[in-house]
Amino acid sequence: MVRIALAALLVVLCASSAEAWPRRSSSNRTSSTKTVFSGGPQAVAEAKAQRAASLRIKGHLGGGFGGANAEGVGFSTSSAQHALNICCFTGQRRVAGSSVVRGADGWYAVKIYH
Repeated sequence: MVRIALAALLVVLCASSAEAWPRRSSSNRTSSTKTVFSGGPQAVAEAKAQRAASLRIKGHLGGGFGGANAEGVGFSTSSAQHALNICCFTGQRRVAGSSVVRGADGWYAVKIYH
């Protein structure tokens, strides 16, 4: 019984953190975020940060990485630098493009990684 409970917990944890992993997609995203971003990594980072700020989405948008391998997102009410610093994979991967946009409720940052 304990093994079944641990297996179920493992499945839930893996499913809930899948959004942060590179090259993964999810079918349970809302239709408002189903956008394919085109261009290079910098253009994609700029477009995603702008879209996240306009829709107040504080998470991954999907839609490609502009030829790179992963993305990291961050949000902060204190500063643009803090939003960049808390992006996923910061300090772990080489940055291909990054952008920060001031939204109505804070700064939205997107980093695209090689």
